[in-house]
Amino acid sequence: MKSRKPIIALAVTVVAVAIVLVLVKGRESPSPGEATVTAAQAEEQCAKHLLPAVECFFCDPALREPGRLWCNEHDRYEDRCFICHPELRDADRLWCEEHSLYEDECFFCHPELREVQTGSEEGEASCSGECEAGTCLPNELLCVEHDVWESECGICHPELIANLEPGQGLKIRLASPESAVKAGVETSVAAAGSSLGGLVVLSRVSYDQNRLARITPLAAGVVQRVLTDVGDSVSKDQVLVEIDSPEIARAKSDYLSALADEALKELVFKREKGLVEKGISSQQEYEEASAEYQMAMNTTKTTRQQLLNYGLTDEQVRKVAETSSSSSRLPILSPFSGTLIERDAVLGEVVKVGDMLFTLADLSSMWLELSIPEDKVSSLEVGDSVEATFDALPGASVNGRLIWLASSIDEQSRMIKARAVIPNRGFSLRHGMFGQVRILPKRNLKGLHVPVHALHRVDGIPLVFVKMEGDLYEIRRVGLGGNTGETVEILEGILPQEEVVIAHSFTMKSEFLKSRLGAGCVHE
Repeated sequence: MKSRKPIIALAVTVVAVAIVLVLVKGRESPSPGEATVTAAQAEEQCAKHLLPAVECFFCDPALREPGRLWCNEHDRYEDRCFICHPELRDADRLWCEEHSLYEDECFFCHPELREVQTGSEEGEASCSGECEAGTCLPNELLCVEHDVWESECGICHPELIANLEPGQGLKIRLASPESAVKAGVETSVAAAGSSLGGLVVLSRVSYDQNRLARITPLAAGVVQRVLTDVGDSVSKDQVLVEIDSPEIARAKSDYLSALADEALKELVFKREKGLVEKGISSQQEYEEASAEYQMAMNTTKTTRQQLLNYGLTDEQVRKVAETSSSSSRLPILSPFSGTLIERDAVLGEVVKVGDMLFTLADLSSMWLELSIPEDKVSSLEVGDSVEATFDALPGASVNGRLIWLASSIDEQSRMIKARAVIPNRGFSLRHGMFGQVRILPKRNLKGLHVPVHALHRVDGIPLVFVKMEGDLYEIRRVGLGGNTGETVEILEGILPQEEVVIAHSFTMKSEFLKSRLGAGCVHE
């Protein structure tokens, strides 16, 4: 015997269609006591479900199909609530887990279906009640548990916080408007004002690399004399150490030979010049003498330059010529005035080109190495003034300027490296010393001021909670300015009239993070 189920289902369908036709016909001719729907009312849209307000059965229970159960928890017909009744899902139809729709209905994964689901050639949204609440919208899914768009639901999707720019946020829906009151949540409009006196960051003192030198020999040899020691203050061109180098002896000898050959060639040239003027010598002999003299001068210049390349000064080269000395002694000179901070030169040691003998530093200025949070660097620029204080120097402050901002962000710390230069009066600053630096931007930025405890960080991102409705808040990314320790400056991200949570904001943060602990909404 064949199954009677298809026949019964067909009969039920026919009855349902007849009921709908009767209801529609009844609506076409309203009774005298029934209000007539005006054209304006017909055009009015339900903002939540994008349906005509007079047809939105989500909002008006009277418009729902008689006898068809409604799931109040998930805002849809009970026979289409696959969250409460997963057994109702058609096992033979593919299911889109990402959007909680059948694959053949999911226009998000299959844009070609969108034209069918919008219901008309003009693209006007329509809903038959067979879709999930809100999913018939052309561009967005609704989080039915928290009554916000899925792309903005901070409770369901806290991971989206990483993609926010200053001014963007995620919504947090509380259980009721009374929830915030019971938790003691308080809000206040941020106070407007001028800059809070700059950004305070930690710093580390280091040598000014533009005034630091590694003293190395430019020729191999043996250390014969060490004339200075670590900690000594030296002046420019002062002899620090002397080495004996066979290369220097050969270079001096080549220079002296070139001088002698140049002198000889000069005499021959002058003699040939006098003879050719008297018609005694030929023009060819004169030109040959002139060419040889020119070559001799070039050789002298080359050998002299070689001595300069080894580090000898013009005065020392002149003395070589005057004394005709081809000594192998090579003096190593200080390139500028400063302090010797390291010494590696040892008497009798064989050294090669590039071996470090001393490290010289000009301690009259020092660098401050800074690390600035990425959200605070937008208000800074090279040339801004800085004021540094140090725990090791109580009561003292040093003023300088910002000279460099890195073009990249450290991937691990999410900080941007920066550098400032400050004077080192009295040489009181030491390499490696730690301190605090207040950066004073040249630009007169005016922001909104909120208490420090209103500011939170998630994964290093600065955030505040902004009240939208009685039970709806937004966790919003902001750009920061100065910080006094009690008040923080918001340069971008909130508007003057918006209310920011200033008390018990940790309640909102706990609500936002609860899905990371497995307490958010779950789609079956």
